[in-house]
Amino acid sequence: MQNKITTIFFDLFGVLLGVDQSVVIQYLSKLTDTPYIETREIALGEPFMRLERGEVTFTRYVEDLRSSMPNGARIDADSLREIWKNSKVGEMPAVSLLDDLLNNFQIWVISNTTESHIKSLQSKFTFLSQLNGIITSERAGAHKPNAKIFQYAIAEAGTDISASIFIDDSHTNTESAENLGIVSHHYTGYDGLIGFLSNYHPFL
Repeated sequence: MQNKITTIFFDLFGVLLGVDQSVVIQYLSKLTDTPYIETREIALGEPFMRLERGEVTFTRYVEDLRSSMPNGARIDADSLREIWKNSKVGEMPAVSLLDDLLNNFQIWVISNTTESHIKSLQSKFTFLSQLNGIITSERAGAHKPNAKIFQYAIAEAGTDISASIFIDDSHTNTESAENLGIVSHHYTGYDGLIGFLSNYHPFL
């Protein structure tokens, strides 16, 4: 067994939930007659990151898309919002571990997303309401891999860096957390996650 760990921070998308953003990108690509790759670069670029950090509203994000994309005037905010909400999202295998982990650790999520997106997901995925807390980039005012979001999460959870674990499918994000002293795991699959957590949780 390693150091006493009291808190585990999970990334949401790519670890606990799978999400298919291609539905949104395909919709925008067809609507504006813009190539898929170019559409993806614009739609998930800096305007989207500003939205996730809570710096702009969804309406302003759509305005940025309209001004950045060919035929952008065709984009309707309400229609795009519904497409985002209904993009394919499903539970990943790691969710099956949460009930057991919650009996032994604080379990939090750190996600680059908005508060409204989390609220819409909580109505579909009940496990999200059972967690100790969810830190969004909008709430923290910072976007992973910025160190500020990890420092904010540690403070909100009332824990210490030395007592925390962070799990994410982005190596850039886990590296940033490790630079702060947070034990981290780059998630690449369920079996690897089990192997990592078994160092800290004897019941797995």
